[in-house]
Amino acid sequence: MKSNNALPDLPAMIAGLVATPSVSCANPALDMSNRPVAETLAGWLHDFGFECELMPLPGLGDKVNLIARLGPDNGDGLVLAGHLDTVPYDDKGWDSDPFKLSERDGRYYGLGTTDMKGFLAIAADVSREYSSARFKAPLTLLASADEECGMDGARA
Repeated sequence: MKSNNALPDLPAMIAGLVATPSVSCANPALDMSNRPVAETLAGWLHDFGFECELMPLPGLGDKVNLIARLGPDNGDGLVLAGHLDTVPYDDKGWDSDPFKLSERDGRYYGLGTTDMKGFLAIAADVSREYSSARFKAPLTLLASADEECGMDGARA
């Protein structure tokens, strides 16, 4: 998992996740790995104190779930769950590059910004505030693969 020397702020995290393609599609010509985006998120979470595991999905190429835990490993706690993949896109339907975060009229635009790369960046950013806290139960961030196509990550 990649570790980052300079930890990014929230907009930079959203931009980093959006910039890393992770399209999930039943059409093999459009389907791609989600490992690079999982490794990027895991690197930040690791730097915030999380224990991170990339869980490969057998038979699905280079698809992984990310399970990141902060605090004790006692089976209880809070789970924040989202997914790492995006739908396929038609770049003709975009007013800007779908893989470059842009801001217009106080809103962010980019593929996956609201579903769900933005949420995962927000969850990581908020958890940074608690990285030195002593938890009685773990905080787990679960980022699954293939929610947009087949739900394979959630089933695994």
